Amino acid sequence: MDIKKLLSTRGGDYAAACGLDFSKPPAFYDTFALRDAEGHEAMMQNWPYFRSKVSRRAMIYGEAVPVRSCWNGVVVMDAESFYRGLNFRAIPDSLAKLHLEGSECCLIHADNPGRVWMNPNVRVGYNEGAYRQVKGSSWMSIAWGLWTNRLRRWFSSAWFREVVIRRRVEKWEKDNPGSHEAGGFCLIDEMQVLIKNGWAHV
Repeated sequence: MDIKKLLSTRGGDYAAACGLDFSKPPAFYDTFALRDAEGHEAMMQNWPYFRSKVSRRAMIYGEAVPVRSCWNGVVVMDAESFYRGLNFRAIPDSLAKLHLEGSECCLIHADNPGRVWMNPNVRVGYNEGAYRQVKGSSWMSIAWGLWTNRLRRWFSSAWFREVVIRRRVEKWEKDNPGSHEAGGFCLIDEMQVLIKNGWAHV
């Protein structure tokens, strides 16, 4: 049922459509790949999540949410772009050495010219308990979420964090003529390293 609902997002008019994923509700899980309509990271892990006015408004009204990128546990994509050469990728090692990382699940949308939407009515969980909780009617606190989001918008800014990343990308492009990173909005100020039982952020 969730997949059918996701496939029918906007009547099938999308390059990609994603649901929302949860491990420990009410906080959503996939902060690495989700970017709002303006390319910002989610401002908070609880509803209504977004800094962008257009993304936040759609979320509040339960409509398909315009985003730059999402994955969120479940995604459907128009296959035509892959026939035209769209591929999953990482950022170049030379850019990663500047202490940057980007999710392939975000970069794929940066390379795809079509629109991306998040369907807030498709909610999936990493375990049965989480799934059952977000299928219920009381999985979020509306008043708390609205006021917390408002206060964070009033007293915080994404500019400082994003300008650090943008300057590193600009330096890399200057030092590597002909190079360009279309997925700058996907990047975070971290590196991922392999460890004996998986990987870690540093």
